[in-house]
Amino acid sequence: MRKSLLILTALVLIAAGREAAAQWAVGLGAGINSTTISRYDAGRMDEAYSPLRGTTIALRGRYAFTPWLAVRAELGYMQRSHRMDRNLDYIDPVYTEHLNHYLMLPVLADCSFGGERLRGHLLAGAYAGYWLSERRRGTSYWMTDYYVFFEDFDERREFTDSDVRPCAGLALGAALSFPVGKHLEAGADVLYYYDATSHHRGYKHLADPRYLNTLAFSLHLNYKLP
Repeated sequence: MRKSLLILTALVLIAAGREAAAQWAVGLGAGINSTTISRYDAGRMDEAYSPLRGTTIALRGRYAFTPWLAVRAELGYMQRSHRMDRNLDYIDPVYTEHLNHYLMLPVLADCSFGGERLRGHLLAGAYAGYWLSERRRGTSYWMTDYYVFFEDFDERREFTDSDVRPCAGLALGAALSFPVGKHLEAGADVLYYYDATSHHRGYKHLADPRYLNTLAFSLHLNYKLP
């Protein structure tokens, strides 16, 4: 009996694997995101951080091991931006917008459920990335004994030894998908990217870790390979 059960289980798994073997899919996703920064407040009590909206676009590939389990990988561009305001009550607002541009590669386990017309997906995995560039804009100030001067700026930031350009972290989210043709599938994703690495090394006598956290919403269109 046990031997027959094992043989039956093996046949089911093989059949499922054969069914899913053709379930390669490639596609394109694009959307918007909102990024916050986590940073210690010690020594910077006059700074307040807020999220800025960015864009995301990525090429994606998906391989289904079974009808309910797949792995998904993406390679794309993500703008992960935030704003810092100086809380200086005695002068006009002073702020800096940090417009960060990243190359991102998330790899996600995709557990799906539902029917042929509409499927839900639970996504979990990790990602690696690289900080391509940063542009800063805002208003700065300097003071004399009698006057306060303000200056608007918009500049490309040059990286220094204190910057950590590679990044890595965890990703978690959910998605919906539905067929729009024999081989086409459309849908929407919500993913949260949580940095496990700081993009700043800190100072000689002061640790100053800075982590980016991004909530991204995207629409996608996939082509299932025959």
